[in-house]
Amino acid sequence: MGVPMVYTASTQALATLELLVQDGKLAANYVMVPAIIPARMKIERVKPEDLPEDWRNPESRERLQAIGADWIKRNSSAVLAVPSSVIPAETNYLLNPLHPSFKKIEIGEAQEFLTDLRLPRT
Repeated sequence: MGVPMVYTASTQALATLELLVQDGKLAANYVMVPAIIPARMKIERVKPEDLPEDWRNPESRERLQAIGADWIKRNSSAVLAVPSSVIPAETNYLLNPLHPSFKKIEIGEAQEFLTDLRLPRT
């Protein structure tokens, strides 16, 4: 069984790019679920310089997953900010649903996710 973790992106545009690189094409009907992290909530951060030199290569995936798994095991925060490998200046947020502070994150209702029809689809 995998590590319980919620993967999020800081914007819908970044989430779309993340989907495209993971799936190759938009292969399903997606929804967006807003999550509002309280301003005073502790957010741990991973900077690109903290990562392996080749962190943007697909071959580094297991090493990057190990960083997230270690964070979950430490249970030191409900949120970990990580750079996007798609756009390193942008941020993805990993959420730890097992951390006591997770319940303070406001999870909204699922919203229909409409994209431009010119984006690659299956």
